[in-house]
Amino acid sequence: MAQPLAIDRRHLRELDWMMLAVVGLCCLGLVMAVSVTGAQERVGPLLAMKSQGSKLLCGLIAFLACGLLPLARLRPFLLPAFALAALLCYATRFVALPVNHAWRWLQVAGYSFQPVELARFLLVLVTADLLARAGPAVRTLRRGFLPVMGCAGVLAGGLILQPDHGNALLVLALTACTALVAGVRFVHFLPLALLALLAVLWKGSRHQYVMDRLTNFLAIEPGTQVGQGMVALASGGLTGRGLGQGWMKMGFVAEAQNDFVFAVIGEELGYIGSLLVLSLYTIIGVVGCRLVCTIREPFLRYLVCGYSLMICMQAAVNLMVVSGWAPAKGIDLPFVSTGGSSMLFCLAAIGLVGNAARADRSANSAASFSPGRV
Repeated sequence: MAQPLAIDRRHLRELDWMMLAVVGLCCLGLVMAVSVTGAQERVGPLLAMKSQGSKLLCGLIAFLACGLLPLARLRPFLLPAFALAALLCYATRFVALPVNHAWRWLQVAGYSFQPVELARFLLVLVTADLLARAGPAVRTLRRGFLPVMGCAGVLAGGLILQPDHGNALLVLALTACTALVAGVRFVHFLPLALLALLAVLWKGSRHQYVMDRLTNFLAIEPGTQVGQGMVALASGGLTGRGLGQGWMKMGFVAEAQNDFVFAVIGEELGYIGSLLVLSLYTIIGVVGCRLVCTIREPFLRYLVCGYSLMICMQAAVNLMVVSGWAPAKGIDLPFVSTGGSSMLFCLAAIGLVGNAARADRSANSAASFSPGRV
């Protein structure tokens, strides 16, 4: 009886650390929004704080709602909801207005959002449900590999159509990693990996901007977006120029409030601030890994695994791009960038992680004290 109770305490303690890391990143995101967006003459600090604060409020509502959802009752509706979200990703190519030669944004009631955020959020739930239902047959091609990677492939097809090659590769990698954790055989992924590589090379050869990004990655120049981001990181030194005192956000680094906000953090807060950001994401990853190792119910375990991977992989791609370790790709830094869609679904994901940990804890406690086990 003592072992389940020990697991209960560990769940709560580790969730506290994860929530603390998320709160720290959200607070940093609010501060950086004021520093970057508020420095613009047409915006100002108060309007920047109001805008980012409203996004945080919506994210908090999503966090609380997802933390209270009855997960077991939602499972029959996950696949239809994901199918609808994937359909929205296809629809953007035909109904959305192009931005930088890409059709990724939908307009609803005056607000713009990227359906990929919703689709990726639901993909994790669908993947967890399919893997849990497969049970021991998850190691087979028909029950394990094909259903989950089929869903990911459908979504990736819609993203390539936009085109959004980076997010297409991200959803495939996210689903593949979750499936490998669940026990899907590695050998099943080898043909898919080869096919994905050939598809990326073929699509890249048809889009000059993709080839330009690969070329710039191999030989980064100071005047490029990644080069300017690296200059901002290097100019911060140990302690940085001081909060709000950076210059690279004044038009020198493109998308300084979104994709390259980490460059501004490095310039204004220096190596210490950058290390703090890396430490907070590390806490989220470590706690997610420990929860995966302790949660017993398969659906809840794969859910926690998927969302932990989603946040950490998205952060890793963003940080690697800014520091010059990956080709340029427009992916937000979770909880820190000013993107409202990313903030909403990342906080919703954390709410589901806490929900899953509490649901598993309650199930273990009930089993421990049931009359048949005394």
